[in-house]
Amino acid sequence: MERREFFKKVVITPFLTPLFLAAKKTKNACELYLIEDNPEEFLPLILEELHDYVANYGHSFAFLNSHPHENDLRRILSQRGLTYTPAPAQADLTLSFSPLHEKTLPSFTLIREGRIWDIRSRKLYSLWREMNKNQRRSSCLTTVSFKSAPSHPLSGKYVSVYKEGSKLGMISLKENVTKSYRTRGGEITLRVKDGKAWVPESSCRHKICLHSPPVSFAGERIICVPNHFLLEIKGSRYIDTSIG
Repeated sequence: MERREFFKKVVITPFLTPLFLAAKKTKNACELYLIEDNPEEFLPLILEELHDYVANYGHSFAFLNSHPHENDLRRILSQRGLTYTPAPAQADLTLSFSPLHEKTLPSFTLIREGRIWDIRSRKLYSLWREMNKNQRRSSCLTTVSFKSAPSHPLSGKYVSVYKEGSKLGMISLKENVTKSYRTRGGEITLRVKDGKAWVPESSCRHKICLHSPPVSFAGERIICVPNHFLLEIKGSRYIDTSIG
């Protein structure tokens, strides 16, 4: 499942997704969302591959509410060296359950400091394909919250502009400039000012990119799918602030 479709199912509407992400900044620094009716089969493998995103997720876990797979999750996480505690406030990692109103394809994504991180790489991409090989739909959402210290991202120097997969050029974030680009879906405008870049105008049908927060740090991106348009600040890992 595409991450834009993921949030249409989990949150409310694509229009409100950026507002939801902004609200997440006031909660845990890092949260994993897993849609899967048997989370105990996949959660340990996902946790093993999060070392690039969560430096150390601790040694203890707890449940914030009743989970239909609580016994299985307690067993498998304990086997992986984590210690169960009945007090969520004392746990390094907390799990919660939410039923989805509509069944959808299994998937997972990570939100750190209010931004979506694409973690479907290497082993996790193979795992994501395995979850979807039978096209079996799920209604179980498991949220894993990490008590991790917030990172300190590097400020970017240039924003790269791509259209239809081709790089159109780079613009220094020190500039004060507005540029418009003709696209397959009409037109999209890029604004660069005070070390930040954002999309103030777009003819795309979803308008998600208009509500994305500005990008300014290494690895941040804004993707407008209908316009086949991408803004990207080069980094070792990439964060999608908006997928419209």
